[in-house]
Amino acid sequence: MHFQPDALLLIGHGSPDEAGNAEFHRFAEDLGQHLGVTIQPCFLELAEPSIGEGFARCVAAGARRIAALPLFLGAGRHQKRDVPDLLAEAQTAHPGVMLRYGAPLGSQLHLIDTLAARAAAALARSARSVPPDATALLVVGRGSKDPQSNAELPRLARLLAEVYGHPLVEYAYQAVVGPDVGQAVTRCARLGARRVVVLPYLLFTGFVRDDIARQARVAQEQHPELEILVGEHLFPHPGLLTAAAARYREIVDGTAAMTCDLCVYRRRAIDAEAHAHHHGAHHHSDKEVHP
Repeated sequence: MHFQPDALLLIGHGSPDEAGNAEFHRFAEDLGQHLGVTIQPCFLELAEPSIGEGFARCVAAGARRIAALPLFLGAGRHQKRDVPDLLAEAQTAHPGVMLRYGAPLGSQLHLIDTLAARAAAALARSARSVPPDATALLVVGRGSKDPQSNAELPRLARLLAEVYGHPLVEYAYQAVVGPDVGQAVTRCARLGARRVVVLPYLLFTGFVRDDIARQARVAQEQHPELEILVGEHLFPHPGLLTAAAARYREIVDGTAAMTCDLCVYRRRAIDAEAHAHHHGAHHHSDKEVHP
């Protein structure tokens, strides 16, 4: 069912690093111009405005139909539980407002194109002559307690390898789960790599980006035989803009959806024989609420 929003509530995670938050705001401006819609940026945590405040600002500006787009790369706890709960609170505080909730960005080809471009830019800085079959691309994500979210990274690495014909693409996580950057670099070396391009699979700059670069420097000290290059994060490549616009159009067209099959929250609820209660607060697909 077609849905024409009055405003788009763009939800970022938020960062203690003001540079990362500034990049999010710049992206919100770019997306608003690209889509021709009114965008209200907000944050889940660590920055202002909050989701509730962002929702209230949309309503105060006259919005009666709001599209909420979580600007997250994967479907983790924040997308599945935290954000829906906060949106439900905001909607309760503003009865009569219709809301549709979109899907996270996911492993779109637009983002794979962006990673490939970041790899090419990093390789252009190389000081060594290394053949392609001795060059490894290492895609590094944040890491999560949600296994479904973590599983997106190997999928993304595989797609990058096949779509662009890279012979060696590995993955790592900055924190929470392994392998970390150092462990993955060691694996690349054992597989015959003489050069490793570390690709931060992150939206914006900040602590996580800095820590990935730090881990790469430590790995370089441990593997002086390798050339280790660190690429840029996704913003401000236009592929990120295209990926977010695609998710927005899914909200408008009524096709936004997310699989629940591997969701740890669904599984816990079923195990606790509380599936009905669980679905009351756990939203996977686009949500439309009428007064």
